[in-house]
Amino acid sequence: MKNKKDVFAMNFIFTLLIIGIIMYPVASFAESYVSLDKKSYTIGDEIKISGRVVYEENVPIVIQVRSISDLVAIKQFFPLKSGSFSTDIDIIGPKWTQSGSYTVIISYDDEKFEKIFSFSTNTSEKNESEQTRHTQETIQSQKPKSKISISDFPDPTLSPNYYINLYNTDSDFKKLFDTSFPEYRIQEVVGYELTDIPGFPDYNLSPQYYVDRYSNEPRFRVWFDSQFPDKTIYDIVGMSEKTRPTIPSWIKQYVQLWSTGEITDSQFTSGITELIQKKILILSDDIIKTKNLDDNIPSWFKNTATWYSNETITEDDFLLGLQFLIEKKIITIQT
Repeated sequence: MKNKKDVFAMNFIFTLLIIGIIMYPVASFAESYVSLDKKSYTIGDEIKISGRVVYEENVPIVIQVRSISDLVAIKQFFPLKSGSFSTDIDIIGPKWTQSGSYTVIISYDDEKFEKIFSFSTNTSEKNESEQTRHTQETIQSQKPKSKISISDFPDPTLSPNYYINLYNTDSDFKKLFDTSFPEYRIQEVVGYELTDIPGFPDYNLSPQYYVDRYSNEPRFRVWFDSQFPDKTIYDIVGMSEKTRPTIPSWIKQYVQLWSTGEITDSQFTSGITELIQKKILILSDDIIKTKNLDDNIPSWFKNTATWYSNETITEDDFLLGLQFLIEKKIITIQT
């Protein structure tokens, strides 16, 4: 028969085990990684370093950048409690004199990572790149500006249920959506991902509503951060690239169907009209519509549509062509 001391000892050990399990950080199960934003740099660039480590309280991350023969930069800081971190190192100063391979060494507790990049003291390539970019910007600034713009879809100021109800009650919108996105359900494109908190986010409230609350209400921000320590408000409401479904551009998908003959000219013009009426395509107030004897879509515009769907020309180039059809009343908009 066990005596009281044995029972007490067993209970004490069991309690310690339970406490150890509870207090063991969740981040310990996260996979560590480190990444650089580029593989090569020149003088004046900025090295952006990001990643994740197994979080330990009051333990700093130490980053060293070494050339073949010297330590050229060092930095120390603390990661977030989630273990994630990001920082940058400016490539400037008397140490950056030698072209060649450099090593970034990231040390944290018992973890150590190394990343290699190439560095060149020759800035001629960088100057040529900047000159090319300047030339392209000059050319773009001289091009006529389209009087048509494409709004975000889904619009972050509208709730998921707005689009779901529109899909269920408006046959034209349903047909347009199903034609443009045959591989997706409406909920997959406009809805929120499930969380562990029932009813959050609410399908009746827009993504922008939650972003505004997070920005303006400290109590809501504290509550959110406590519930989702590894995510941002943009992640949860689907406004970041990380969570937004990977879907083709609404307009480009529809244009491609027309350019390949999968929908008729009549269906295309009806669809464009629907997009404008639903304010997915937004017209400037100063579009001037003139009389036109021929209401057929000119052949050159189908070529334009093909080039746009193949990414041979820009979205603005395509919209300028579309603007021509509207101004010539080939595509008519009922108000």
